[in-house]
Amino acid sequence: MSLFEREIGDEWTTLHPRVRERYGLEASEGREAIGVGQMAKLGHSTRAEPALWLGTIDDTLFPDGGTDVPFRIITEPFLDANGNEALFLDRRFDTDPPRRFVDTVRWNSDRGCLTDLYGHRGLVAADLHIRAVDGAIALSIGTQWIRLGDRYLELPDAFAIDGHLRDWYDDGRDRFRVAADITTPLVGQVIGYEGRFENEFRSTEQSETTSALGAIDLPGPHA
Repeated sequence: MSLFEREIGDEWTTLHPRVRERYGLEASEGREAIGVGQMAKLGHSTRAEPALWLGTIDDTLFPDGGTDVPFRIITEPFLDANGNEALFLDRRFDTDPPRRFVDTVRWNSDRGCLTDLYGHRGLVAADLHIRAVDGAIALSIGTQWIRLGDRYLELPDAFAIDGHLRDWYDDGRDRFRVAADITTPLVGQVIGYEGRFENEFRSTEQSETTSALGAIDLPGPHA
């Protein structure tokens, strides 16, 4: 069973067939998804720029924006250190200079949901809650942590983000659509985007990058 199917549960069958195909990847299949398209809108609040610049250090956030920005997203399934399904997502934006946003999604058995580790080192972690809504994937970000060594410190509400993403297939335009909005009480919009892309699959033997976070412990009930 794929990672997203496990999280969504019985509603998985209500997703658009193309969405199920893209997000139903399993490591045993030996293939990854490649999405290529444009971000019609890519922006943020100016008050978020210090945090966005800091995020460039580990490829989590960036201060660049624009319209019709070319981008590519690689979604690679793999098995983590415990033999469980996981996903590595690598987004590349043709801004000036080019930017990346990478994260690793794993199943967190202690918390009974998906947990996302951001960047190459996973210094920030967050629970993910995913539902099927009108054939689309609807994702929201839950509890968040900062990792210090082998311990996780939960972020207080004042510093936590409120994030939502929707990913769906547009039959009329024969392509995928995506929209995301990430905000905080302190700075407003941290990042927001709307885009479209086409998807294809290739062998994971051709993969350019692989997550290094398959062995890092995840936050637990008392992280």
